[in-house]
Amino acid sequence: MAKKFNQGRAERQFKQKLRTMISSAAHTQNIADQAMDLAGQFMTEDAISNSDAYRVIENVSCACEEAMQVLIEELKKGTRLYEILPDDSDDIKRKAIEE
Repeated sequence: MAKKFNQGRAERQFKQKLRTMISSAAHTQNIADQAMDLAGQFMTEDAISNSDAYRVIENVSCACEEAMQVLIEELKKGTRLYEILPDDSDDIKRKAIEE
């Protein structure tokens, strides 16, 4: 016998997946930022500006930031999170991850 579709359950699972993706993006961004900091400790400015790897790491950090903003906005839809969470992205990331 086929299971019946449960809209409420699907929505809860979707929101949990969003929270997991936000957490993963925050973790990845943190790693990218740490890698850029470490590169700055031993690479010259010229080496950094000529490094394809460094540019990729910067792009990963930016992509994670943008992804988190979109996912957080989606997670806030239809909830009181619009009232609770400020517009500051650092506070949004921290609070969304804590949930």
